[in-house]
Amino acid sequence: MTGNDESVSTHAIEMCRKLNRSAATKYGEHGVSAEDVAIAAAYSAFDLAADLTGSRIAAIEWLRNAVDLVERQVMAEAA
Repeated sequence: MTGNDESVSTHAIEMCRKLNRSAATKYGEHGVSAEDVAIAAAYSAFDLAADLTGSRIAAIEWLRNAVDLVERQVMAEAA
């Protein structure tokens, strides 16, 4: 968590997501399919998680936990 502060962390996450979506749009403008962009983003998330955890196996578990968090948020918004 950025600065051990949830509001700062939330802002940082949104800033990063906006930058990543902007990059994805630019890749599309250069002919990269949305599927390839999404797969590349997943691999990039894995690379970052591996750097964070120091382990490729731990990175996979970290990503599972992250996807579970996203799922809970999406389900809460849909309710």
